Amino acid sequence: MPTTRTTSRTASRPANRSAARPSARATAQTRGDEAEVKAEIRVPLAEVRKPIYASVGAADLAVAKLLALPTTTSSEVRRLSDRVGSLPVQAARVPTQVGTAVRALPATVTSQISDLQDRATQLYNTFASRGERRVASIRRSPSTAEAEHRTRTAVSQTRAARTSTRRAAEAVGRAVVDAAPEK
Repeated sequence: MPTTRTTSRTASRPANRSAARPSARATAQTRGDEAEVKAEIRVPLAEVRKPIYASVGAADLAVAKLLALPTTTSSEVRRLSDRVGSLPVQAARVPTQVGTAVRALPATVTSQISDLQDRATQLYNTFASRGERRVASIRRSPSTAEAEHRTRTAVSQTRAARTSTRRAAEAVGRAVVDAAPEK
């Protein structure tokens, strides 16, 4: 005798978020030693897009940093050459600084872990916002509109060529049949 079981879940959200909530529903039906499972998952598009926007934002920032590299290189070289002169003074302080740092290490690590989690969340959200803005600017750009127009034209021409080729092949087939001697 078949048995059917349905399970539904809706993710909880903070009260201040009015967006649709992710939900999942699964139905399992068993017959003997076989089971058939059907699942339906609903996720708001904003939740799906955010990781994509974050990766676009991170790539956009990387490109911006690479483009700025030639100008920052010369200033960094000057800064490093200025620091080289103060290295002997700093080296004399190292033994004292190491002892102090080792004693404070447990408290420092705990606070840094908490701070890093907050910074990672903030950076992720910053990347997502930056990526969303970049994608929007690309969508609005004239070159994107031109590429879209050319693509639509190419698709249309390809379909027309396919139709013409099919009709020509059918005409050749009919001509061959008509030209063949009857027995």
